[in-house]
Amino acid sequence: MISEATKDSIRALVYIALYGNGREYVSIKEISRELGLSFYFLSKNMLKLVKVGILQSFRGPKGGVSLKKKPGEIKLIDVVASIDGLSLFENCLLGFRECRDEKPCIIHKSWVEEREKLYKMFNVSLEQLIKEIESGKQGNILL
Repeated sequence: MISEATKDSIRALVYIALYGNGREYVSIKEISRELGLSFYFLSKNMLKLVKVGILQSFRGPKGGVSLKKKPGEIKLIDVVASIDGLSLFENCLLGFRECRDEKPCIIHKSWVEEREKLYKMFNVSLEQLIKEIESGKQGNILL
């Protein structure tokens, strides 16, 4: 459903929010090492999040990335939109250009219902996700 890049970006944001406290910036190298992610691909995706204002970055020995917004202001759907775009929530699952309510494909009605559920699922804040992790309801993000 969502790309590995989006999943990795969400995990990186959680890492920054959970383990970046007390530091102005968290190194992308640290994040990639701790989460077992490709430094090159993570850097590319973090740059996308900087461009849309979710993260801020700083170059240099003490540089890295940090949240530009408060975790409660960052929705997971914004991360999906920044990395993958919103075509998952806007287009026909089978790829038909003419598929719409007036001229539906065979799975249109079912897909509209499911994508609305998906949209709701991703319309939660980073803060809500962090609270779930801290309460022990979610597993370790480092796995």
